[in-house]
Amino acid sequence: MKRIFIFTILSLCIVSGGKAQQIDYKATAFNLFLNGKISQWPWVINKMVADPKLQDTEGQLEILTYYYGLVGHLMDVGQKKQASENLRKANELAMKLYKTNPDNPLLLGLMSNLTGFQIALSPLKATTLAKGMMNKAKKSIAKGPNDPHVNILYSNILFYMPGIFGGDTEKALQGYKKALQTMEADPELKKNNWMYIQLMVTIGVVEEKRENYVEAQKMYRKVLELYPEYAHVKNVSYPRLLEKMKG
Repeated sequence: MKRIFIFTILSLCIVSGGKAQQIDYKATAFNLFLNGKISQWPWVINKMVADPKLQDTEGQLEILTYYYGLVGHLMDVGQKKQASENLRKANELAMKLYKTNPDNPLLLGLMSNLTGFQIALSPLKATTLAKGMMNKAKKSIAKGPNDPHVNILYSNILFYMPGIFGGDTEKALQGYKKALQTMEADPELKKNNWMYIQLMVTIGVVEEKRENYVEAQKMYRKVLELYPEYAHVKNVSYPRLLEKMKG
């Protein structure tokens, strides 16, 4: 039934009384994420870009957040060309927002992560981009130290960047756990929030890297208990961990 529901809400328009009904973008994107269909996010993003109700800073930041998630997914599955194209669009939107919101912590965090994607796609750019990336990341956490999404984005930089560029796995884990604690204290922060699931998965990945397999197992099991339909953990992350634990 859930798959039928997803495809229903992804029809180009739902007409009632001559007017298209408002799409619940957050719920739509969340269900696509949960069912391993992030590749369909461009449809959602394009609808959001064209929505006159999302032209304010908050709406544009929401769009940018989905671009960030989409680019990360495309890189994970090796679709570098599509990742580069969507990264270009994301950077254009980010720069537009930055002109009028240079101190917005979420924007700064997203921009630092987008720069991280640029470096991942073209490692030779690290020497010229890393400093600016770290500066924005540090400014973001200074401006929004208690924002869970800002903590996630800042911790991403600390976790994925080499130590020579400011990476720090232990500090990253602290930031991720702080974000998780904040989200779990507020049901609204978890509702239809793909970053909540991704956060738990990432904490599991960090614990794996630290060879703290018991803690990683707890996190993956938690994801499976809350979202048993989330195939990535069920079919990839958890089996991988179990193989490591056998060794």
